[in-house]
Amino acid sequence: MELASYGNSIEGALCAYDIENDRKLKDSDAIKIIELLIDKYHFQDQSIGEQSELIAKGFNHVDQSIVEDLEDVNNEQIVKVLGVIRFVAKRRTQLGREYMNVIHQYVGQRVASGLRVLRQ
Repeated sequence: MELASYGNSIEGALCAYDIENDRKLKDSDAIKIIELLIDKYHFQDQSIGEQSELIAKGFNHVDQSIVEDLEDVNNEQIVKVLGVIRFVAKRRTQLGREYMNVIHQYVGQRVASGLRVLRQ
């Protein structure tokens, strides 16, 4: 349950960022954001390189949620959760927003630390 709550925090942040951007985040964008976070938390990569504004701001948004919600969680556990999220997203996606639609439906938008809202 603990690891699931970590995943909910990260996916909830993806949902919140997607809503802020009028639900324009594609699965490929979400996957890229997660991969950049893996680079940061596993490889200690301090640079995200030249990314689109959507990806760069999404990375910062989700990373800030990780800092706020998972401050007591070690990097190894964060990387494991990010790896599972990436695996699920890559497996779920087909043409565009299948993964994003699923997390909107079952995880919801992160509105504050530990607080998510499901919308119909």
